[in-house]
Amino acid sequence: MKYRLFILILALFLNGCSNHFPETPFNLDGISFISPEGWKITDRKMVKQSGFNVSCQRKGYGSGGIFIASWINAIVPLDEYMKKYREEFEKNVLMKTATVNFDEPVDSVFNSIPCIASTYSAKILRVKTHGEVYSFYCGSKTVMLVFQESIDESEKNKAGFDKIKSTFRCRSDVGLSVVRY
Repeated sequence: MKYRLFILILALFLNGCSNHFPETPFNLDGISFISPEGWKITDRKMVKQSGFNVSCQRKGYGSGGIFIASWINAIVPLDEYMKKYREEFEKNVLMKTATVNFDEPVDSVFNSIPCIASTYSAKILRVKTHGEVYSFYCGSKTVMLVFQESIDESEKNKAGFDKIKSTFRCRSDVGLSVVRY
């Protein structure tokens, strides 16, 4: 009996210590997606009382996959919003020594939502990185989505990015929440 109890406690302990991250739904202000199994929502924050930022990242040391959704509660020209992202990206302390090349934004469609899209490549701390950026309107919000990965790990990120893209929804009929994290 003691042996079975010990095994049960050990199994529960090891399960609790694992790095397993189950699928996790995110839903706020009409923006929703599923953070895939093996990915973790790593950041949720209000941005100056006028918007929100959420990100999720594939688990593991040095994992090279990250998704960022951010929005502001206003309508601004999409190219200006994307330009602001680019400027903030390039001002980041890691980017100051990086080589970054952004493609010009083009008209596109993301999950049947008209948008502008851009891609970029960067070499960040000697790691070759690729990113996709989408910007569009959702009701009274201007939204930006970023998918970034190290090129070496693009196969490991594919299923996760596909899950996020296929489950991403933007409902324009949902009011804004007052959320504090």
